[in-house]
Amino acid sequence: MSLSDYLIPFLAAFLLTAAFTPLLRRYLVTRKIGLAIPRERDVHTRPLPKLGGVAVVASFLIVVVAILFTDPSRLSFVSETVAGIDRNLAGVLLGVLILLGTGIYDDLHDLKPGVKLGWQVLAALLVVAFGVKIHWLTNPLGGATIELGSWTYLIVPLWLLAMINVMNWFDGLDGLASGLSIIASIAIVFLSLEPFVAQPGTALLAAILAGAALGFLPYNWHPSRIILGDSGSMVLGFMLGVFAIISGAKFATAALVLGIPIFDAVWVVGRRLLTGQPVWKADKLHLHHRFLDAGLSPRATALTLYAVATLCAVVALNSGTAGKVAAIAALAAFMVLLGVVLVLSAGRRAKG
Repeated sequence: MSLSDYLIPFLAAFLLTAAFTPLLRRYLVTRKIGLAIPRERDVHTRPLPKLGGVAVVASFLIVVVAILFTDPSRLSFVSETVAGIDRNLAGVLLGVLILLGTGIYDDLHDLKPGVKLGWQVLAALLVVAFGVKIHWLTNPLGGATIELGSWTYLIVPLWLLAMINVMNWFDGLDGLASGLSIIASIAIVFLSLEPFVAQPGTALLAAILAGAALGFLPYNWHPSRIILGDSGSMVLGFMLGVFAIISGAKFATAALVLGIPIFDAVWVVGRRLLTGQPVWKADKLHLHHRFLDAGLSPRATALTLYAVATLCAVVALNSGTAGKVAAIAALAAFMVLLGVVLVLSAGRRAKG
């Protein structure tokens, strides 16, 4: 496929989201539906509609369905089909619909964490049931690849659940989850087009997702006019997790490109466990809160994290497996050091 084969769907998703989002926002505000009332941990200071993910996901699905009607071979991953749709893709799309519905209900009615997790598990298991598997992993120490066998039925759902919640937890600052998703999706486009990967279908899906997220970003940029919400953040995390699998189980690449939200989640969950707090309890311990406490503005915080994510993406696309593992270790050390510096800086600032 030529560049236009990816650029046109990207632009279509971008334009659809850019057109849908203000209409959706006006409808939600006028009817006072799904408004997020500011809480102590929130960055926004006025009620905002939190169903922005509906515009992003709807645009993504419209473009995907249009391609399936016009040229389904462009989104073919395996030889088997379900109702004329590639079997792998059918499972992914069902997972997207489940998470979209779950997210909408949660944004409107606040699902209990256990119930929300149950629907996330169902979405992840459906992907496996429709044939999305990891057959082997590259050994970062060299030598033979690691055959997973039946372990794939455990690793794939756990990976997807992790990515769903990592992005969901990270969506706490204007433009953060949508911006990081754009960077990660574009990195997946380039990775999937590498000759040793050769997954044009994955590149196409990632380009569509990047376009949909980019169309939403201007409305979500600080000060935001609409919030992504669970309906968007969970689907973005889910799709990025899927991309890592169907692009050839490039987990080192995905872990590096999404290193910031992954390490943020590890940091926050680890601290909650050490202090005896419920894992699902919301707080102000996330990395972006640390930046804000240290005196950075919401825009400066988002741009700083974008820059780090872009650097990680460039390293990921230009390194072998061993190099990516070393970069992940370096990023982890950097994140720990950064966390310490931000905590100390915030402490000095609080003392005046």
